[in-house]
Amino acid sequence: MAWRPHEQLIGGELNNSVPGKVTGWLVFVGMDKPVKLDLAGDFHRDIRGTKVHLRNPNPAERDGSEKYMEGFSAMQVGDVGDMTAGLPPQDYVSYPYFEFYSEQNGRIVLELDPEQVEVIGTPIPACESDPVSREKQQQNMAAFLGGMAQELGLPPGRTVCVGAATVSKPLLEGVARKRPHRMQLLTREIRGKLPPLGNQDGKGGKAVAWAKFFTPDSSWTWYATSFDGQDTFFGLVEGQEKELGYFSLAELSSARGPMGLAIERDIHFQPKTLDEIAPEMFAERSEP
Repeated sequence: MAWRPHEQLIGGELNNSVPGKVTGWLVFVGMDKPVKLDLAGDFHRDIRGTKVHLRNPNPAERDGSEKYMEGFSAMQVGDVGDMTAGLPPQDYVSYPYFEFYSEQNGRIVLELDPEQVEVIGTPIPACESDPVSREKQQQNMAAFLGGMAQELGLPPGRTVCVGAATVSKPLLEGVARKRPHRMQLLTREIRGKLPPLGNQDGKGGKAVAWAKFFTPDSSWTWYATSFDGQDTFFGLVEGQEKELGYFSLAELSSARGPMGLAIERDIHFQPKTLDEIAPEMFAERSEP
């Protein structure tokens, strides 16, 4: 659903010193020259009006990067998505996240660690500006999905409804074939850390969640505390309500949110106990 060249990034600069505009450049392994950006929109309030320097001290190896970056344009023109360093006021996420929608390559997302971002200048005081419009961001996503539908030759009436932000099954199947840049939900490292099913039984709120999965376009979130080694997790599920239960890797891999986005793993998540994640669920049990 999106280009995610986090590992290929070497460095760059994004500049929002002119209101309503973000310009700059990015350097990637596998590309011979810097990528230039000319985007309409603003940073989130934590860095609005500033420049940000991005850097990656450990970029990916060149061979695989050349293949991944194949077709990525050296000039990106379009609209700003969510761009934040994750600083207060946190209007979106608590870590650096830089997203834009280009006419050349669609949706591009860079999720970074705090030490990879340097803010240059003083942001416009948060009280003097409004948060980024969620309605505008939904329109950006709907337009992106609509553009993919046109590329696939699907009838507009059967693909995207901008108001409701719904996506048809044919569109999703076409996107899956056309856009291979998807996140690996369960890495070998996380598999090695997740204890077997039943290993944390009886711990209640002190059970540790080792992985977090989420839908970018809704509030559904899954925290995995144990795994059977093949497909079944146990953990905390936040949906219409919070509850403990089983969920499937296969289902997470195939499910889509209301705007057609695939479920992702929070790459910045650090292991936490369940009572840290949802203290209200365990408060009564911990009282004498």
